[in-house]
Amino acid sequence: MSKILVILGSTSTGKTDLALNLAKRFNGELVACDSRQVYRGLDIATGKLPGKEVTVKKEKWFWELDGIKIWMYDVVDPKKQYTVYDYVKDAGRVIDNVWERGKLPIIVGGTGFYLKAVLEGLPNLAIPVDKDLRKKLEKFSKEQLQKKLQQISPDKWESLNTSDRQNPRRLIRAIELSISSLRGAKRRSNLHRIGKIATLPLVARDDMLKIGLTAPREILYQRIDERVVRRIDQGMIDEARRLQKDGLSLKRMKQLGLEYGVLADYLKGKITSAQELIKLLEGKIHGYARRQLTWFKKEKDVSWFNIIDKHFPNGVEKIVSKWYYYSDAAKS
Repeated sequence: MSKILVILGSTSTGKTDLALNLAKRFNGELVACDSRQVYRGLDIATGKLPGKEVTVKKEKWFWELDGIKIWMYDVVDPKKQYTVYDYVKDAGRVIDNVWERGKLPIIVGGTGFYLKAVLEGLPNLAIPVDKDLRKKLEKFSKEQLQKKLQQISPDKWESLNTSDRQNPRRLIRAIELSISSLRGAKRRSNLHRIGKIATLPLVARDDMLKIGLTAPREILYQRIDERVVRRIDQGMIDEARRLQKDGLSLKRMKQLGLEYGVLADYLKGKITSAQELIKLLEGKIHGYARRQLTWFKKEKDVSWFNIIDKHFPNGVEKIVSKWYYYSDAAKS
């Protein structure tokens, strides 16, 4: 067993629901590819639970939903920084373990950068985090970080998109990489020494199937808005209060981004009404969905399905079944 199935797409397209159904049909286990679901306690706002009612059993590193394991949940304390390097290393071990047990790993991917790192490898992953440098840079304002990067690496600054230029965390990493490069740090062009995840870029094309879920923007926005209200009803605000009580600073909560950034402002008193909170959450997530759509347009070899077609799950199952059962026979 060396096959790997990938379910990708923007938020609110129902990736986890689809993946759970496919896991039951094709002896699979899910591997979440989400930069925030790795954190313990970040449950409601990150959408760890699917859209349907399920029986949940929580363990470190995985949850079990109706008997199906979904890995890369609850990996690390939210007070700690967890990088794409950490994710690639840990997810690689998980996927290798799933293969060893004769099961199909199903990567459920919404964080495009993490997905690219796992499937293709990234040369900058071999450059470790410089904790001392980061401690100094975290005291800088966004404008100071922008100026510093422009000074030490104009080319790197020009390569960043608008979103990255406004993100202090990504500016710090860009400065870190630039300084490391100037010091003559050795770069690797692949992941051959970063755990067994190195095997993933070498998976034969026929052994990897990518299924993409999409929808018109107005449908996505509607689904996002409904989900925001549903998650508030499920206790998303209380979850944020509990995280703060357990020692997660509001500064760190803002660094975790999206819903938690807005919730941090709400807990700080900058947002004074539920209506304002909902509006800001919807706007933030709409923007995130647009960025995901742009990112995934570049993804190659994807079989796309529009979720407004009520028969799309049948279409997905047919293409997965053909690939899962017959691709090996076709090779022979």
